[in-house]
Amino acid sequence: MDKRAEISRLKAMLLKDVAYLCRRRDGLWSEPIVRTLQDLRRANVRAVLFGGTLRSLLLSRLQDRRFGRPRDIDIVVADTSLDALRERFRSITKRETRFGGLRLERMNWQFDVWPLHQTWAFLEDDRWEPRFSALPRTTFFNLEAVAVDVWVRPGQRRAVYSGDDQFFEGVISRTVEVNREENPFPSLCVVRALVMASSTGFAIGPRLAHYLSINGPASSDAELEETQLKHYGQIRCDVGTMRKWLEHVSSLYAENNDSPISLPTCGQLSLWPESEADRARLNLHVLTDAREGADRCVDSLKHG
Repeated sequence: MDKRAEISRLKAMLLKDVAYLCRRRDGLWSEPIVRTLQDLRRANVRAVLFGGTLRSLLLSRLQDRRFGRPRDIDIVVADTSLDALRERFRSITKRETRFGGLRLERMNWQFDVWPLHQTWAFLEDDRWEPRFSALPRTTFFNLEAVAVDVWVRPGQRRAVYSGDDQFFEGVISRTVEVNREENPFPSLCVVRALVMASSTGFAIGPRLAHYLSINGPASSDAELEETQLKHYGQIRCDVGTMRKWLEHVSSLYAENNDSPISLPTCGQLSLWPESEADRARLNLHVLTDAREGADRCVDSLKHG
């Protein structure tokens, strides 16, 4: 199966799980999601699921072969204002976000909802017309450069908006990479890159490695902790480990700036040798393991 066929297969899988998520009522955990999405439908508000929500669904399907449970839900809406959203979701609005949207809470589920035209990249670059099809160009990470219709009009098909399909290519290659580097919160990008690579087991692409080499050292320990608390509500990774990860990425990037870099395991971190020669051998071993893991993933996608 060639890459285009693999991407088509992944899109079909994602569409199927999004359709199921929008109507699923067979579990207590899914009811708040369905209720919120149907609130938008009753208001005749066009909306898409966006970014990490879709990544969670697809990776769960690929890795666990089952319907996934996203950590939170990102929704972008069109043809409506923030004031209209505030009025509609007044009873479940927790706060306004720093990106110009609303954080909603319903039965312990969190929803980030914002108007399409309030997307930060659209506000910063007036060359782009705010459209769902342009959303994939606005994300910092390749693994968030995707959106899918929540509801469609009768007779129409639910669409996947993925631009040049780098989201799906990143899933196939198991690589986290920079999509659009401009971002107002570099410490957040550093934290999320490390957490995403660690939690998925994906390698870090060359552009992201370069970004981390520059912005990682520029982020203080306090910033890395505070950013995690604000974004995740908890410390996902201690700062000492993050610093070792950043040092590891910077070291390998300096040696070879063309290849993906895999984060070392906790065991490898605690046993890092002191000599530069031993350190270089460890780096080569980790990189080789990452490449072999990516090859195995591609083989499983081809024959799964």
